[in-house]
Formats: sequence, structure tokens, C-alpha cells
Amino acid sequence: MGLGHVRAAFPLRHMAKGGVILYGSPAATPPAEYRIWRKIKRLYYVVSRAGNLPVIGKYILAPMLAMQKIEPYYPRTDLSKPNLGVFYLDYLIRKKRIGQALIHTIRQTRIPVIHTFYATAIALERLGLTDRPNYLLICDADMNRIWVSKHPRSSEIVYLAPCTQVKNRLLSYGVRPEKILITGFPLPKENIGEAASMHILKADLYGRLLRLDPTGKFFSYHRKSVQFWLNRRGAPAIRDRAFQLTFAVGGAGAQVEMVEILLKSLKGKIITGKIKIGLSAGIDLRVYKKIEHIINALRLSEFLGRSIEIVYHSDVREYMVAFNRMLRRTDVLWTKPSELSFFCALGIPILLAPAIGTHEALNRRWLHEIHAGIDPPGAVEYVHEWLFDLRRNGRLAEAAWDGFLKARKLGVYKIEALIATGRFHDGETPLEQ
Repeated sequence: MGLGHVRAAFPLRHMAKGGVILYGSPAATPPAEYRIWRKIKRLYYVVSRAGNLPVIGKYILAPMLAMQKIEPYYPRTDLSKPNLGVFYLDYLIRKKRIGQALIHTIRQTRIPVIHTFYATAIALERLGLTDRPNYLLICDADMNRIWVSKHPRSSEIVYLAPCTQVKNRLLSYGVRPEKILITGFPLPKENIGEAASMHILKADLYGRLLRLDPTGKFFSYHRKSVQFWLNRRGAPAIRDRAFQLTFAVGGAGAQVEMVEILLKSLKGKIITGKIKIGLSAGIDLRVYKKIEHIINALRLSEFLGRSIEIVYHSDVREYMVAFNRMLRRTDVLWTKPSELSFFCALGIPILLAPAIGTHEALNRRWLHEIHAGIDPPGAVEYVHEWLFDLRRNGRLAEAAWDGFLKARKLGVYKIEALIATGRFHDGETPLEQ
């Protein structure tokens, strides 16, 4: 459906026969079925963007939010009864044959299939392809009933959960316990390094903590813990003057209007070399052009390639590579609480843009619970004030450290081992070596 589902699949591409299949794209889907996918995707993108419109935006967004609604976790109840979304998906599979072309693509082999979007996993089972493991990777910290088949207790789909909350939710939807594996969200290997040492992640995190702690307040509390977990002997007294804020606009371009306010506020800090800006424009040329226009209008074009970096590529695979590379230089990630919430496990503090949909609101809650996400304490217009206060008082460094300690980071390796051996080891902590 969107970049989030591609982002979840992308770290697994090295183990996949033929790489990642972007089902629903023109190259992977017959014309008749592609038209159905395109209509659904266009509706989602239009509604997502319209949600930012004053006054009427919330009314346009309301129907989509109703479809995505997730019931409260408490009191605990049996939520296995199918909802409207489940029945509609079942109709698309039975009557419109959604997923039929995918079956033809993979039927020649007996290898497992991993999905990062619910429709294809459910379609494969519903249409009778049950002769191989069928894995469904959840991309959020909670999810709607539509992620589970119409008859959950007899389903053979195996769910790969990013966190314990997802496992508990799946149980409430009627999924059998043996069909739920807590793997963690698959993060890019190029941002982690080897599973045993996590040498890339730890080196990047150490440098980030130094840049986010100019006064030494964070290290005064956590020096010994940092030295132990990151294999360091000490911390230099002199810290980098600048740090990098990366703003992720989102696949639908829903937050592009914030870029102008953000850059206008931080213009003085950019010019004086106190901050670097990364802007993720995704794969939408219109979003890229709009960001470029904003930079030119603010007379900041001379800083492009120096203090300001835009990540954009029309090919989603090339975009993912470039984005993951920029994350290694990122000290603070400002994003709506999408699947990028799980990237806090890399030790990147998440600055939270407004959520779109119940699942993102629950991702925000999860980030708050593990202390890895921060709500902006002031309006975007004053980011040049409050962002530097958060840095000075050690709050950004604290969020980076909490994300590293509390969020699972070896999901890609656990899924890799599962596919290779058919066995799974949960692990007791997110820091399991």
C-alpha cells in the first residue's frame, strides 16, 4: 500500500528469490487487479493529504479513521468476530480474485512467503495456497482486526510481531499462540552491523549521544551504562557543535507543509552551522519539487548538499538505500509515528509529528511507554528554541538511549534464522547478543 510496507520488506530482500515483489504495482499485477489497488491507494493518499486541510480536513479523514479503528485493549474481550473491513477484503478475494496473480507467480516453488501487507497473506490462504509457510509481518505496535483472517482459529498464517503488544492483540483476535512469533521489526542490516556485535549501530549511537549532549548532562547520569553497552572507555569533553535533524515527510506527502515552517524557523541556525537538516521526500516527484521550491524561496539553496540534504528517488529501492544511509548521520528523526517508530531501536530519538489513524496514535503511545518518543513542546514556528533546549537538557540523548535499550533491533536476523532453519528463538531482551 505505501512506503511503510515496503520499508518492512526491504531489509529482507537479500534472502528472497527475485527480491521484493511490490504487489499492486503495474509490473507485478494484472491490469484488472492493478486498477483495484490503484483506486484504494489513491483514496488513501488523497484522504491523508486532505486531513491537513483546516476545518473540513477532519471530516474528510473521518471515514478512513473509522475503517482503521482499533478497539481499546482494556477491558480484555474476545475480538475475534470479523468486522466490516474483514468482510470487504473477503469479498475482494472471492469475487475480484485479489491475489490470484501472486499465486501464479510463486506456485512453481515450495519456498516460504513473507508478507508485509495483510491482503496478500490472507488471499493466499483463502485461495488455497497452503503448501508452504505463510508469514505476515506486522508493521505497527497495534493493528486493526483486518490483519487477521475471517476464521482466525483455523488459519495457518504465522504472524511476525514487532513487540509484545502486537502478540497480545493477535491473541484477542483469536490467533493461536503458536502462530505468533515476536521477532521485532526488521531494521536494515547496513545500520546494525553483525548481529553479535552490532558494531555499526553502536558506533553510530556513540557519536550521536556525544552530539546530543553538549553540556554533558546525559553522560553525568549514564556514563557507565554507555561505556558498558557500547564498549567504550570514556567520553571526550569537547562535543560537535552541530547535530542533524531529519524530517520524514511521509509517503503520502501529508506533512510537506511543515517543511516551510521548519526551515524558516531554523534558517539562522543553518546559516551559522549549528544544525544540519535532512529531508526525506520519498518517491513522489511532486513532494521533492515542492521541498526544493521552499528551499529556493527561503534563499537556502547554497546550503543544499552541505547543511541541507534531500533524499528522493523515483525508484523505491534506491530511495530506501539512500534513506538508510542518511539515518546513520541522523541525530533526531522527526516523523509521524508510522513504522519509522521502530527505528528508535537504532538509538535515534523520535520527534513526533501528528498521527494519522488509530494505528499511528498507538505507535505514539508505545514510543511514550518506552520513553523513546518526544512530543514537540512548542509550535513548529519555535523549533529554533525548543529543539535546542531539548538538546541542552539531555532529553534527546535520553530518548536515544531508551530506544536503544528497550526496542528490539535484531528482527532481520531472527527472521533470517527462522527461514533458514524453521526454528525460532524469541530472546529475553532487546539487547540479546
